[in-house]
Amino acid sequence: MQHAKQSLLFLSLKMFFSYRCIIPILEGNLRAEECLLFPDHYSDTLSVSFQYQTIRKVNDFFFWLSRQDGYRQHIQEMDVEFLKLGKKESRQALQSKRRRVPSMEVVKKTIEGIEPNTEIDKRDKALLSFALITGARISAIISLPMSSFDPHDMVVDQDPSNGVKTKFAKRITTALFPIDYKEAQQYFIEWYEYLKNERGFNDDDPLFPATKVENGKENISYYSTGEVEPVYWSSSSPARKIFEKRFKAVDEPYFHPHSFRHLLVKEFMKKPLTEEQKKAISQNLGHENVVTTFGSYGYGHIDESRQIELLREIETAGGGNVRYNMTEGQIHELIRKAVNKQDG
Repeated sequence: MQHAKQSLLFLSLKMFFSYRCIIPILEGNLRAEECLLFPDHYSDTLSVSFQYQTIRKVNDFFFWLSRQDGYRQHIQEMDVEFLKLGKKESRQALQSKRRRVPSMEVVKKTIEGIEPNTEIDKRDKALLSFALITGARISAIISLPMSSFDPHDMVVDQDPSNGVKTKFAKRITTALFPIDYKEAQQYFIEWYEYLKNERGFNDDDPLFPATKVENGKENISYYSTGEVEPVYWSSSSPARKIFEKRFKAVDEPYFHPHSFRHLLVKEFMKKPLTEEQKKAISQNLGHENVVTTFGSYGYGHIDESRQIELLREIETAGGGNVRYNMTEGQIHELIRKAVNKQDG
């Protein structure tokens, strides 16, 4: 079985590299045989983290393929589950994952720091607010048409058939997350109503349109008019630069749009959620599995300082006033012994 898993691993790496090599081959910068031999040549030097991420992506692809017409009888979901690293390697790959996630206070400071003096300001304020209350990926956000938002039910329909660029072209129904920072939803709603009622945007126009630019003198330069036009961004780069610009404006480090997804999960982990509520949050983010959202993938990771704090706050089941009375060093030693026992 272990040999079969290793074979699947290197087959997956071959598929991955072959896909990554298509453009260089077409451009004449790489020969096909070099691309195919690359995984075998470096199979012993690839990091565990890289192998884990590659296998996970290939696993996701086959899982999606197993649900498509014409493939359901040939690819079983249970078989796809075997396409993964062992527990030890997976744990090793995940231990190195540390993500920079902004606090809710920093995001609130950034959004509130945007003065809505121009259309661009209003759009940027709404853009960051929307990312916070939906957790949608930036590629999907910039491709959303006006019709994707239902103001009655407060739901966003991320539908690839309407041109929305979701991961694996999956349709995602996203209800606005009920966060404590209510102003974020208000800023987005105001932007939506402004586009619809004052600018006359149609259903097919972008929810977050590009900046309108005009030619300068003698057509040798371009400048921003401070307005937007009903045109979609061609890539996510302009939207990412908006995030960078707005964080910098309030003297905060840049946090990329995807970090807002992690922030949402981090905030909800503080609440006493039922399993059904966890599943709803997971689906709202477009995840198939709750474990992807709250588990080993990295969302909701608790750092060691918070881990120690939580352990100290645990009350015994019988007495409400009795707490663990352990030093930080004793707790670290307890954790170390538990990990060693699990590895053994």
